[in-house]
Amino acid sequence: VRRAAMGRGSRASALLGALPLPLLLLPPLLLLPPSPSRALTPRISLPLGSEKRPFLRFEAENVFNYTSFLLSKDGRTVYVGAREALLALNSSVSFLPGGEYQELLWRADAERKKQCSFKGKNPERDCQNYIKILLPLNSSHLIACGTEAFSPACTYIDVENFTLAQDKQGNILLEDGKGRCPFDPNFKSTALVIDGELYTGTVSSFQGSDPTISRSQSLRPIKTETSLNWLQDPAFMASAYIPESLGSSEGDDDKIYFFFREIGQELEFFENTMVSRIARICKGDEGGGRVLQQRWTSFLKAQLLCLRPDDGFPFNVLQDMFTLTPRPEDWPDTLFYGVFTSQWNGGTTEGSAVCVFTMKDVQSTFNGFYKEVNRETQQWYTVTHPVPSPRPGACITNSARERKINSSLQLPDRVLNFLKDHFLMDGQVRGRMLLLQPQARYQHVTVHRVLALNRTYDVLFLGTGDGWVHKAVSVGTTVHIIEELQVFPAGQPVRNLQLDADRQLLYAASHSSVVKVPVANCSLYQSCRDCLLARDPYCAWSGWRCASVSLYQPEVAVRPWIQDIEGVSAKNACSPSKIRAFVPKGEKPCEQVHFQPHTVNTLACPLLSNLATRFWLHNGAPINASASFRVLATGDLLLVGSQQELGLFQCWSLEGGIQQLEASYCPKVVEDEAAGSEDRSIIINTSRVSAPAGGKASWRMDKSYWTEFLVMCVLFVFAVVLLILFFLYRHRGGMKVFLKQGECASVHPKTRPVVLPPETQPLNGVGPPSTPLDHQGYQALLDSFQRSRVFTESEKRPLSVQDSFVEVSPTCPRPRVRLGSEIRDSVV
Repeated sequence: VRRAAMGRGSRASALLGALPLPLLLLPPLLLLPPSPSRALTPRISLPLGSEKRPFLRFEAENVFNYTSFLLSKDGRTVYVGAREALLALNSSVSFLPGGEYQELLWRADAERKKQCSFKGKNPERDCQNYIKILLPLNSSHLIACGTEAFSPACTYIDVENFTLAQDKQGNILLEDGKGRCPFDPNFKSTALVIDGELYTGTVSSFQGSDPTISRSQSLRPIKTETSLNWLQDPAFMASAYIPESLGSSEGDDDKIYFFFREIGQELEFFENTMVSRIARICKGDEGGGRVLQQRWTSFLKAQLLCLRPDDGFPFNVLQDMFTLTPRPEDWPDTLFYGVFTSQWNGGTTEGSAVCVFTMKDVQSTFNGFYKEVNRETQQWYTVTHPVPSPRPGACITNSARERKINSSLQLPDRVLNFLKDHFLMDGQVRGRMLLLQPQARYQHVTVHRVLALNRTYDVLFLGTGDGWVHKAVSVGTTVHIIEELQVFPAGQPVRNLQLDADRQLLYAASHSSVVKVPVANCSLYQSCRDCLLARDPYCAWSGWRCASVSLYQPEVAVRPWIQDIEGVSAKNACSPSKIRAFVPKGEKPCEQVHFQPHTVNTLACPLLSNLATRFWLHNGAPINASASFRVLATGDLLLVGSQQELGLFQCWSLEGGIQQLEASYCPKVVEDEAAGSEDRSIIINTSRVSAPAGGKASWRMDKSYWTEFLVMCVLFVFAVVLLILFFLYRHRGGMKVFLKQGECASVHPKTRPVVLPPETQPLNGVGPPSTPLDHQGYQALLDSFQRSRVFTESEKRPLSVQDSFVEVSPTCPRPRVRLGSEIRDSVV
């Protein structure tokens, strides 16, 4: 409330100085549509059940919400955490129909479910045990943590026999999971085990209002300080361990990075602005001696920026992050691949971006300036004055050891007091946008560094919110989406991805099942050109087929294998001679198809690639729209069988400057007798506008249409009669008025106009008395009216001259007298 009451004018300059330039330009950018410059289309789309990309599915009876994945070191077992169940799947057997698997039931007890329901939670949805953490603790046991009906708990699993650990009395060994596992199954959390110690990022309260980054399963437990607002309602996405002590000349410590999104407390807009963060802590942190006891002394966080390069539009909502480290000793080359969405969407309902961050930029940001907040004005400023030494938030290095500081417990109080208020870095970690996809909402990402024929490439597997998996390859500053594969029915998002790099398998989880998908299907590409145009690092052309690169043996290969991941040499790699520019020669045999006379038919031209364009040739010449030929929007050719010999029709595809013959037809028009004697299989299966194959011809020269003509005439007369009756019924009101006019004319015949005598009254108003008028007719009418009607209270009121006038209807000229609010017919 106090912040809202501050003067906006006094803080404007400071606020503008604290914001990055892209966020300053945010209001006008919200009106702009997303730039299509980096919007990519998957080359191949394979829907659910496609035979071109087979994969295996696992489903267990009465088991749902597959969320946690863990792959054994040998890759033979996949551990899966679901709702109230733990599964051990054999990667070779369990995914086959009727395959064996191991299952552990871990249900929340009845008392906890009763308490959960009593606290207002849904007993069927919330008061269950959702497995959120499944990690290897040591060589013999796994650690698993679940929500346990809003009472989180942790247990241990014996890997050898896949059973829950028990105490001496035979009861399941359970530990309090508060601070390690969220209460609410919908809350995001992350965890990892390093040297037997559990590092987690989650919430530690029932309401979800106490976020924490902690270390447990340790003799030195430690966590973040809640009272200092180091975290602002975060949603933890991922975490990573980087062994930065390897090869460090400064004697640096290993670090753990946490990736999350939270409310940007340093950004003050009219609405809460989401900010993506990266936080860093040191593995050897033991807390402070007098200040920050059992609290992190190395906690620092910075902002992650994923901006559209064309106009700087921000994608500020982090969805997932994958850390790619080639080898432990190559940690300086670590890349962080993040999936982002926008809080404002930029005029689109969907849309995702993939940005990559380097370790060099991360270290540069954490070694930069700090931010500090003014407690009275709540404004954030850049700290430009000298900071205490050793550097606040840094790990214990050789320079600190030279000052007799061998542990965080020995850090000076001035350093820790400075860190309490200066946990936010002034700089931002700016990423490079690789992919902008306005038509899909990515939720998970995993990356595999693949060794191709000549070099390595990073292949991204992206899970969407509607059950699809996109496979893309990063080539320099661009990304090529190789294919999209639907692995789950519509409405089931991809909840998790796990890559088995050694076996080249990808595991994906959803609400109802787990699928095992090979990372590539090289046999899908039948020709050399298709294999090269795919630009798939897993596949290469061996000389006679498209095969997996893992099978390549240079010393045994008869001819060199070829690839074109860069997309620059596919045009000439498969053929030494240049392909003719416009009318190439066909390579496929002409398919004989038979049409019936005067029927409308279609010739199909299916394309494997979404990036290819098709064009049709008729006897070597391009087809133009005419009365006999027309290319449909689907790419099929529509034609009418009116000639005996229609000629040669060829469908060609053009992609990347390469032309390929996709289909070749030689249609022929045959009569009924000829069609009946021919083989039915050669009659083309036409589209919905064509006549059925093998049926009678629709047009016969000797057929009479007299019966059809009579039927049409009868139907036409019947329709006309109905139309006339409808017209009379619709205008029945006007007909009544017309008939009433004739009635009025017969009742009131025309009379001679009454000639009024000249005015004889003088100007002074005094004159001889006039002849009294005869009111006998009016009096008789009045007496009859009074005897036949009872007057209402309004009619008994005295009338005034101002309230009465005579009204004449134009339809029926019968005078009507308005007396006050009543209208009465009268004879004047």
